[in-house]
Amino acid sequence: MIVREMTKVDLPRILECERKCFKDPWNEENCLNEFDENPFSHGWVLIDERIVGYAFLWETFEMAQLARIGVDPDDQGKGYGDILLKACIQRSKEQNCEFMTLDVRVSNEKAIRLYQKNGFIQVNVSKRYYPDGEDALVFTRAL
Repeated sequence: MIVREMTKVDLPRILECERKCFKDPWNEENCLNEFDENPFSHGWVLIDERIVGYAFLWETFEMAQLARIGVDPDDQGKGYGDILLKACIQRSKEQNCEFMTLDVRVSNEKAIRLYQKNGFIQVNVSKRYYPDGEDALVFTRAL
């Protein structure tokens, strides 16, 4: 198993996972924007024979924002999300970030448990954050 920086060659698989993981998946334009327009964005993939998970991490000075993280539903329950999250936390520490934040749907109980297990605490609720009107929980942790 390996975690490596994402490349544009990975995008077809990332887009496939996006459609399987999220109610409001990013499209190719959104993902290309992360590569071409956002100087703070770094994409990561987790490979176990193929890409099983991915993350987009924004590092802005002392703050890291986990913008997106997903594990193919066919590969969930194997600890891949935990491995990928820990890799993002480690990367942020190496970049001298002091905090990491993220948003998660209030209904995503598996993800909430994963974040809490990794030391994140809820600090806010963003009302009607998602396009379908669902609230987001805002989590943070010191690095």
